[in-house]
Amino acid sequence: MPGPRWFARVGPWVGIGTSPAALMAGGGVAEGQGGLDVVVAIVAGVLGLTALAVAQGALGQRRHAPLLALTAGPLGTRASRATASVAMLAMMLGWFAVNVSAAGAALGRLIGAPDRVGMVLVALVALALVWGGVGRLSWAALTAGAATVALAAYGLWVVTGERDVGLAGPPESPEPLLAGAALMVGYGAAFALRTPDFTRDLARTRHVVWCALAGLTVPVVAFALVGALLQRSTGTWDLADVLTDLGSTRVAYLFVAVGFAGSIMTNIWSGALSLGDALPRIPHRRAMVMVTAAGTLLAALRFSQWMIPYLTVMALTASPLIAVMLTHEVLRRRGAAVAGRAWHGPGLAAWGAGAASGLALAAAGSPLALPIGLVVAALGYAAGARLAAGAHVQTGGG
Repeated sequence: MPGPRWFARVGPWVGIGTSPAALMAGGGVAEGQGGLDVVVAIVAGVLGLTALAVAQGALGQRRHAPLLALTAGPLGTRASRATASVAMLAMMLGWFAVNVSAAGAALGRLIGAPDRVGMVLVALVALALVWGGVGRLSWAALTAGAATVALAAYGLWVVTGERDVGLAGPPESPEPLLAGAALMVGYGAAFALRTPDFTRDLARTRHVVWCALAGLTVPVVAFALVGALLQRSTGTWDLADVLTDLGSTRVAYLFVAVGFAGSIMTNIWSGALSLGDALPRIPHRRAMVMVTAAGTLLAALRFSQWMIPYLTVMALTASPLIAVMLTHEVLRRRGAAVAGRAWHGPGLAAWGAGAASGLALAAAGSPLALPIGLVVAALGYAAGARLAAGAHVQTGGG
C-alpha cells in the first residue's frame, strides 16, 4: 500500500523551519559574524542540519519505524526505553514549555488576558489539533507555517520601510565561522533526531529529501537571515519586538502566537511517543494529555528563562545519538552489528562519550563542541560494536 504524499508530512518540518526561534538563531549568528560571513555561517549550518535530518528521516522511511524503535538497535531494547525515551521526553517537554511560554504570552496580550491564561489556551488548541493523528497535525502545522511566513513578510516590509536594514559592520562579539554554523545545526538538532516519527510511512526516500528542502532548508535559511538583519540593524533578533516598537503590536503578537504553533504540535506528538515507549501501558492519547499538562506547567513556571543553556545541552545530547544510530545502520547492513540485546554497552558508552565531550568543550567555549561530539560518538560506537560483534561470534552467539 503506497504511503501518503510527501506534502502531507511536510507540516512538522515547516513548523520548525518557520518558527520565530529561527530568527533568534540567525540573530545569534550575527552577534559573532559580520558581512558575508553571516550568510556563509547560516547556509553552511543549515545544510549540515539538513544532512542530519535527511539521514535520520531516510532511516525511518527505509525501516518503516519511528525514532524510539530505531534506538533499540544501538542501545538495546530495554536501554532504549530507559535512556533514549526519557531523554527525548525531557527534550520535548522543555521545547514545549519554551514555545508555549512565548506563544501563550503573545496570545494573552492579543486578547487582553493574563500570560498564563494564554499559555493554557495555546496548549489546549494544539492538543485538539494533534488529537486527530499525524495527518491532521501535519496539515495544521503547514497552515500555521504558511501564515507565519505571510506575517513575517509583512513585518519585514514594515521594518524596512522604517529603518535601514543590512549586515555591514563588525560583530558585537567576534567568533569563529564554525561557531555560527554550529549554532544553526544546534537549533534543529532535536528535530533532526526525531524525523523518523514523521517519515516512517513515506513511500520513497526522495520524499524525505523534498520535505527537508521545502520545510526545513529554505525557510530556516530565510528566517535566520531575517533574524541576522534585524540583529545587526536594530540590536534585537525579535521581529515581534521591532514591530511593537514601530506600533504594530497586534501583528507582532499574532506573529509570535501563530509562529510557534507547528513546533508546539510536534512537541506534543513526539513527547507522547517517548512517554508511551518509556511506559508502554500508557495509550498514546493519554500520553499526549500528560505531556501537554506537564509542559504547560513548566511554561507557567517560566522555564523559558533557561532557554539558551537548555538548547545547548539538548543539541549536544541529541546529535551524538544521531551519529550512533547512523553508524549502527551502516554496521547492520554490513552484518557487523549485534542485535537483540536488552542493554548494548557500546551504544550507550558511545552516546555518553559523545555528549560528554561536546558538553565539556562547550563549557570551555570551544566552537568545535558539536562536530567533535559527533565524531567521538560515531568512532566510539564503530570500535565498540565491532569488538562486541567479534566477542559474540567467538562465544557462538550465546
